[in-house]
Order: sequence, then structure tokens, then C-alpha cells
Amino acid sequence: MKKIKFILNGCDISFVAKAPEDITLKQLLKQCDKIKPDWCACGIRTADTDDGQVEVDIGYDSVKLIGKPCCRIVEVE
Repeated sequence: MKKIKFILNGCDISFVAKAPEDITLKQLLKQCDKIKPDWCACGIRTADTDDGQVEVDIGYDSVKLIGKPCCRIVEVE
């Protein structure tokens, strides 16, 4: 089984992680919801209904910022 390697990022902490290459987002979120860092919010998790307005719109081949979130998009070649 092929795995993908990625970073779960937070403001003061990050984790190198790996998952099956063909995992669905729904499956990945279910597992990431189980991660409780010792400090800081970290990585990816399921959104609660009151988590605020969407600031990043991800498509199959694109990423778009909505409003003025504290990040930027760079093209990776």
C-alpha cells in the first residue's frame, strides 16, 4: 500500500504524518479528529457548525483565498 507523507501544522507545533495514498478526506478527517495536541490548535479537523466563515476554497486543481486570511498561496512546480 502506497503512503503519502505530509505535515499537520499548528502555530507552535507540527507533526510529520503519513496516510494511505487513496484515503478519502472523510476518512482522514475522522482520524485527525482523534489527535489532541498538548498545546495549540494543530492541523486538520472536522469543522464545527460555528467555526466561522470559509476563508479557503479548495478545488481539484486550485486553491482560492476568500477575504483576508493570514496566509498566502504559492504555486508548486
